[in-house]
Amino acid sequence: MNKQANPLRLTRWLRRLAGTVTSVWRRMTSALSAVTTRPLRNTLSQLQRSFLANVGIATLVAIAVAFFHQNQWLVNVENSAMDIMMELNQGLPRMSDSDSDNPLRFTYLDVDDRSFRAWNEPFHTPRDKLQKLIEYAAGNGARLIVVDFDLSRAGIVAEHDADLARYLGAYGSESELPPLILVRNFYRADSVNRDGNEIRASFLDDVELPANIHWAQPLFRATLSDDVVRHWNLVKSGCLNGHMMLLPAVQLIAASLLTDVDSPAVSRAANLGSVGLANCAKASDVNSEPPGPGHHRSEATTDMSIDQRIIYTMPWQKQSPDLVMISAQLVTDTDRTLSGDLVKDTVTIIGASHVDSGDIHRTPIGDMPGALIIANAIKSLALYGQMDTPPAWLQWTAKLTIIFFAAWVFMSFRSLLGVVVAGAVILLVLVPINFYFFKYGLWIDFALPLFAMLIHRAIAEYKGAQREALELSERYRGKVG
Repeated sequence: MNKQANPLRLTRWLRRLAGTVTSVWRRMTSALSAVTTRPLRNTLSQLQRSFLANVGIATLVAIAVAFFHQNQWLVNVENSAMDIMMELNQGLPRMSDSDSDNPLRFTYLDVDDRSFRAWNEPFHTPRDKLQKLIEYAAGNGARLIVVDFDLSRAGIVAEHDADLARYLGAYGSESELPPLILVRNFYRADSVNRDGNEIRASFLDDVELPANIHWAQPLFRATLSDDVVRHWNLVKSGCLNGHMMLLPAVQLIAASLLTDVDSPAVSRAANLGSVGLANCAKASDVNSEPPGPGHHRSEATTDMSIDQRIIYTMPWQKQSPDLVMISAQLVTDTDRTLSGDLVKDTVTIIGASHVDSGDIHRTPIGDMPGALIIANAIKSLALYGQMDTPPAWLQWTAKLTIIFFAAWVFMSFRSLLGVVVAGAVILLVLVPINFYFFKYGLWIDFALPLFAMLIHRAIAEYKGAQREALELSERYRGKVG
């Protein structure tokens, strides 16, 4: 059972940490005083001693943070820090590759509430409408198409199912069309006689699909403590018709096709779903537990691995330079011809955001339909790859450089107001560094040592002001007496 941090436990932990740091610092200063001769100590001015004290305290805190880096409380703080940076950077041009020769842009054909009502609120997304959306994207030069709809069940009108099956079976046979990704879903773990690893069969399984149509899975993982979707499943195994199958994630196939079409790795990723093993007594997930009860799109996790983290940059219902959102019924039910430029050279995601879809999830940048989570995951993997922490030497070089700089700034100011001004200057200097390190979850590694230094400096200045006030009071009393 995962024990979540509560205020009392957090307070006790912080007190123990503060006590340990204080004890170690006192022993270090005592040892330094014992081995250092008086002439050498006398050569250090008060400012220099203050500088060394600030460096020592910040360094000790940095070491403590590194030692307790996998503590659940620190992990939660780092998640929050990364979420804040994503919130601040969402939709900004710097999080786009618009300056590249072939920028990655997205179009979202959205079955929103308006479309859902216009289609008389069907239980299944009408297959004829879905086919029109695919034809619109494919016929107008989309770079890649993702259909984020469950195709495991037949639709309401059998004729429309048959038309869609014939269209997909002949997809690209007469003209070159963009790659198309279809999604497979898993039975829920609480289904009758299901263990969460069985893949739903599709009415398209009997259709021989062309090579440029790929099956993938759209599963993501939500953090157990707050149910925010932060991690992905790049590969998941499951059982389909008695055979074990490895299903790559949508973003894995998409990023492979978008970044390096000719490499052998692309072929392996694109064809991973076709690898079937005869023995399927009980398939197990490659890198996570099976989806829990009540989770269709996402599953709860306490996973701390940063390499599975999604960098969200495109919000829902807000402007973003890389995303265009179009109501689906404008494509399927209008007499006017919708401009093909809206999807040309874009990754076109076809999905749903209407209330009855049940596919709205919490993310670090707000609520978002599953189709847009897929879009953010594709962009994250294609532009940033799987996150990996920088080398230790780079982390510590950056930390120590910032610590020495901050200690020098604090040494240069001799008042409480000066400490506050110095803190503001340091934050301004940290901004470009945060833009580099925030995606690695290391923001807190820089913030805590500097915060400790700021507190120490403020306390020192406060005590100094108290001593000066006491000295002035004693002098005044002496003169009066």
